[in-house]
Amino acid sequence: MTQTTKIPSRQDDPSTADWQRLYDAADAFRRLAPWEWTDDDCTFGVKCPETGEIYYCVVLGALGEVFALVAYEGPEGLDGYLKLLSGEIEEGSMAAEYQRGLMASFENRADLAPQDRTVIETLGRKYRGSKAWPLFRHILPGYFPWFLSATQARAMAACLEQAVEVLPRFDIDPDFLADPTAGRFLVRLPRTSSSGHVEWHDETLPAPRLPRKAKPQVPVNEVGMERLRRQPKQHTGDWEIGYAYTPMSVQEHPDQRPYLLRLLLIADAESGFVLTVHLEAPDRHLPVFRDKLLSCLGEAPQWPRRLLVNHEHMAALAAPIAKALGIQLRQVRDLPAFETAYDSLIETMKRKF
Repeated sequence: MTQTTKIPSRQDDPSTADWQRLYDAADAFRRLAPWEWTDDDCTFGVKCPETGEIYYCVVLGALGEVFALVAYEGPEGLDGYLKLLSGEIEEGSMAAEYQRGLMASFENRADLAPQDRTVIETLGRKYRGSKAWPLFRHILPGYFPWFLSATQARAMAACLEQAVEVLPRFDIDPDFLADPTAGRFLVRLPRTSSSGHVEWHDETLPAPRLPRKAKPQVPVNEVGMERLRRQPKQHTGDWEIGYAYTPMSVQEHPDQRPYLLRLLLIADAESGFVLTVHLEAPDRHLPVFRDKLLSCLGEAPQWPRRLLVNHEHMAALAAPIAKALGIQLRQVRDLPAFETAYDSLIETMKRKF
């Protein structure tokens, strides 16, 4: 359910020159077809001349399904990529939280938005065939993939241009690019000459440190907690508290980026019975989810012995509740009952919308 039909003209839209450069770079990258000799663990960095941010670039296409260059943005983007590569997180309900960067992919014409086709027509570009049409998007955790700003378009162009420079050398020497899990990366760095021309050179740099993220602060609902304390219940079994993104996006205003709805699903671990499901916007979901948990506990004939959560946000909101009611709390990777219910719910949503 994506309510996206038109982007109004903005001051930060790419110029015609930006678009020409970006499509030139994408065309050269597609002609190179580096997915014929690279895998998705072939990684190199490109430092954006404009912002100083390093983008960690990965080629997709070895499996013959998606053909793209993904440029993971800075320490957070790299961290998400490495988590996916190692299997620490999996493609699925929470993968969107770890994706940050730019993507140039090659799609069928039907996959392009009207805005994409308008740019191509305005530039006088011609594309034919399957997986031949360039598509550019910015990827941000919790949000729908979105159109590029002028700065992002220039950064994406630089990444594609440097990919065409770097990847043929990797084809000749497979040791040219280090294993991304080794903690060091070849990075292409720009240097502006006295004539104002940007020149590029190689440097091997360590992986950046990931900034420490502040833990989410979820105020305690003292009124709701006191109400539960007055009606103590027997403890039995486990509840799974699953937190995820949904594929449904919502655009509240025409000039705003659509966001992905957050989902709370609480299920009995043994029976798989779903106790509650709720969808909420990202700016207000944690207090709402906290109150949904309190409501479940208030309505249940028995309290669980343990609350099993799959995310630090759920741990933060459940911790004071569990402590006050004598319930154990554990953060775990897998929630089988939640995953089964989530998959069924998403299939229902797809059929409906």
